[in-house]
Amino acid sequence: MKLSEIVEFNPTTPLRRGTMAPFVDMASLPTTERYFQVTETREFKGSGSKFRDGDTLLARITPCLENGKGGFVRGLGRGVAAHGSTEFIVLRPKKTCDTDFVYYVTRHPDFRSFAIKQMSGTSGRQRVAWQSLTDYDLVDLTPSERAAIGSLLSALDDKIALNRRMNATLEAMARAIFRDWFVDFGPTRAKMEGREPYLAPDLWPLFPARLDDQGKPEGWEMGTLGDLIEFNPSEPLKKGTPAPYLNMAALPTQGSVADDWLERDFTSGMRFRNGDALLARITPCLENGKAAFIQSLPEGSVGWGSTEFIVMRARPPVPKPFSYLVVRHPEFRRHAIKSMSGTSGRQRTNKEAVEAFPVVIPSEEIWEAFGRIVDPAFDKIRANGEESRTLAQTRDLLLPRLMSGEIRVAEAEKIVEGGG
Repeated sequence: MKLSEIVEFNPTTPLRRGTMAPFVDMASLPTTERYFQVTETREFKGSGSKFRDGDTLLARITPCLENGKGGFVRGLGRGVAAHGSTEFIVLRPKKTCDTDFVYYVTRHPDFRSFAIKQMSGTSGRQRVAWQSLTDYDLVDLTPSERAAIGSLLSALDDKIALNRRMNATLEAMARAIFRDWFVDFGPTRAKMEGREPYLAPDLWPLFPARLDDQGKPEGWEMGTLGDLIEFNPSEPLKKGTPAPYLNMAALPTQGSVADDWLERDFTSGMRFRNGDALLARITPCLENGKAAFIQSLPEGSVGWGSTEFIVMRARPPVPKPFSYLVVRHPEFRRHAIKSMSGTSGRQRTNKEAVEAFPVVIPSEEIWEAFGRIVDPAFDKIRANGEESRTLAQTRDLLLPRLMSGEIRVAEAEKIVEGGG
């Protein structure tokens, strides 16, 4: 069966020139995930791809195709058309039952290898034409089999997406508490204004009742981030020793969970442990928000990564997640970016600059209370991240076997129920 039998390529989608409509650029497409957010609206000027909910987008240009950029369109709304990069190929299922299946065809390693081999053009600007994909051979599966495959694989991706939303909520709560307690001094201001307590009864008395002449809670001290966090701590790791490795690409621009680590022999680079935060220090990675909170290394192990990481480790009694919450703090990021130096395109900040960021230091009781709140939140983020990695591994294992007919959906469901 040819792919063109179930797919319409770059289908006609009505969208009048001059219409303001949702827009998706290449940077918005994920490389390993199914879903992406449409957050921008632009005027449609008559060129570019057009698509609607249920379509699949495939990047056709190098290196985006090789990197796996693509995604499934959802959330636009009934009858809403969106537009995007001219470097997208839009795949629309001819039958609704194939909606999920078509997306997973584009994730099949065999399909992606086929598409890459069809690329042509000058070096660095190679791209694949949609016409060359129409003859891609599929195993002759029935419509019900295709629908079942799509449903099973999408259920795994839906759970991954749910975990991501849960983690975003947990992190947002932790960041809100961080800001309220250590930046805005919310409890102290509420006491000064005579407002009702909004924290638990065991927490409320821990906060001073007034701000001092420096504008900080009375009894708290002024300091720098270096008083609370150890930067680039020394860790023993001999050259040639196999150890968990993270490169710059593994750090997310949002959220704390990095991509899964690889094992590599240590050569040179920054070293870290679980409980450390990583901050990208070089342009444009720093400006783009690349950072992570390390939680999933093997117990007791030392990991390593790019020389362009700054490693931040909270000093006891400061809770470990505090270092990551600082990394995501807008004022800290502005300070780090402003301190960058170097030649154009290779600017970077340094640990001395970020170490000097001014902070207010509370009592040890405040640190203990903060830890009781944020530590469980980040434990749950870690567990969700680990579950998502397992789900992704299961999906990637099953996808080619289902597409080839090697196993049937009923057998695959047993594998999923058994945890892989």
